Amino acid sequence: MNEAGQVAFWGAAALFGIGFWVSVAPVIRAFADRIRGHASGDLEARIAALEARSPITGETDAVHQRVLELEERLDFTERLLAQARPPEGVRPKGTER
Repeated sequence: MNEAGQVAFWGAAALFGIGFWVSVAPVIRAFADRIRGHASGDLEARIAALEARSPITGETDAVHQRVLELEERLDFTERLLAQARPPEGVRPKGTER
């Protein structure tokens, strides 16, 4: 290998190393913050902000309760229809008054 080839090889190796560390640095920084405990306070603040932004929490419970009541009414109606009583004015054949 001649001198120009060696310079090119070491230049490429240096660029690869710099690129690698630049791309991995945010991940290493995030792990370091997590070990120090800085991320847990940030996470709690983000969760509180999400909960404050969602005003429909109580509405969801009310809708769920209403759906349960409607299911009970539907079950009751199905049981009444399943009894299959003939109407009072209609008599089966062969029965006389």
